Amino acid sequence: MNLDLVNDLFNNLKEKNLVQNFIKELSNYLEKNLSTNPENPVANNTWNNLLAENLEIDNKKIILKYRNEMLLERANILQNYALKTKDKGEMYYIYAVNSNNSNSFNLCICESGKNHQVITKSKEELPEDVTLGSVLRKNDMDFVLDQEGTKCVETEINRMIKEKIEEQHEYLDSKRVEGHIYEADEKYSGRIWLYDLNNKEGVGIEGIEEVEFPPSLYETVKKGDKFIYQNGEYQKYE
Repeated sequence: MNLDLVNDLFNNLKEKNLVQNFIKELSNYLEKNLSTNPENPVANNTWNNLLAENLEIDNKKIILKYRNEMLLERANILQNYALKTKDKGEMYYIYAVNSNNSNSFNLCICESGKNHQVITKSKEELPEDVTLGSVLRKNDMDFVLDQEGTKCVETEINRMIKEKIEEQHEYLDSKRVEGHIYEADEKYSGRIWLYDLNNKEGVGIEGIEEVEFPPSLYETVKKGDKFIYQNGEYQKYE
């Protein structure tokens, strides 16, 4: 908006028509220049790297069991959306930066029976505004960004992730049983495998990947150490 126009308008604020025009122009200016477009999936993209070795989402560690479930559900979401929108062309999803070339993306093909097929494309071969989590369509030999598809699958995937995080919380809570004795196994990145010595399944002993183990105990715990879950927390068991 031209600065001289702003000055002229302020000098004539007492005139009703000019005031109304000023408000209208100011609103248009703010909408165009200061706000982000909610329809732009690239600007608002919330993408989670479900393949991360030490996966954390919203400051919550995700255990292997639920990381695998999230990956499976994401594949189902992508395939179902691709099936519903077949008329828009073959669908691709950018799920990772290529580990050997940071200037390239890995794309999975979202068609039934092809979900394990991966192709790698350099950023120069793709639309300029694509990013991790973008949905693409093949248009002849070129890729086209599907903005509506990106927004739709992002919403559904993030809803699924929140549900899985809640399921994980309930699952782990059910495995922390008052009075049960647990034996420690491997630990890494704030996680520890515990075997519930009071809860045998078949011929084995049930193990859980605990992500809320007391930090003071975690620092010194060794494989084979035993703990009791008592009064809502793990305590060293002698």
